[in-house]
Amino acid sequence: MIELIIALIVMALIMEIVDSSLGMMYGTLLSPILIGCGFEPEVVVPAILISQAIGGISGTISHHRFENANFRGLTRDTKVMLAMVIPGLMVVTVGVFAAANLPSLWIKTYIGILVIVMSTLCLSPIKYKFAWWKHYVVGALAAFNKALTGGGFGPVTSTGGIIGGLSAKVSIATTTFAEFCICSASFIAYLFFVGVDWTFALSLCIGALIGGIIGPYICSRVSHRKLRKSVGILGIISGIWLLWRVLL
Repeated sequence: MIELIIALIVMALIMEIVDSSLGMMYGTLLSPILIGCGFEPEVVVPAILISQAIGGISGTISHHRFENANFRGLTRDTKVMLAMVIPGLMVVTVGVFAAANLPSLWIKTYIGILVIVMSTLCLSPIKYKFAWWKHYVVGALAAFNKALTGGGFGPVTSTGGIIGGLSAKVSIATTTFAEFCICSASFIAYLFFVGVDWTFALSLCIGALIGGIIGPYICSRVSHRKLRKSVGILGIISGIWLLWRVLL
């Protein structure tokens, strides 16, 4: 049991460092990895949600501290975050309900294709003019993904924000903040529908908490161009990974 707890802490630590520095990969990769190791989805998904919420708290504080975004009061960055969270909270229960009723094959295929498309657009020179209603749509879609599988939030919001004209650092930081809110709401929904293995969940929480402190510092030291490229490449990798898991 001790070996399992240590392994979970280390995995969550690494994944949260990547997630809070690039805005994605925690749930998108950790969920299929843990399920592939033999753990049941009903154990993995709620544990990922609560641990990423914890990582989101430390990550948000660190992003603000390292000036990747300004969350002091109702700033524009805070409003960008709220534009994802408010519509996202409205679809969380729908995502959890769908997770309990839709075939896993459909869910994974949908997320994989969506992430690859968004990430490819992120690597391209294509941009659209930022509009609040577009960011509302991005937030709702990403929150549905998160509640559905435990992953798929960051690849959509990080790439969507960058394509929409936000700086990479702001897009990543606001995604981290929004994930705290969406993951918390999704976790509460799972408490009612499924239940939680607390030993499993708390092990991931420890690693995610530490990783959320480290990742934003890395983000603060990297240029917008490199961050955008990294976000796009990692998004494509995560999408291919999910589709590959579907074909196994």
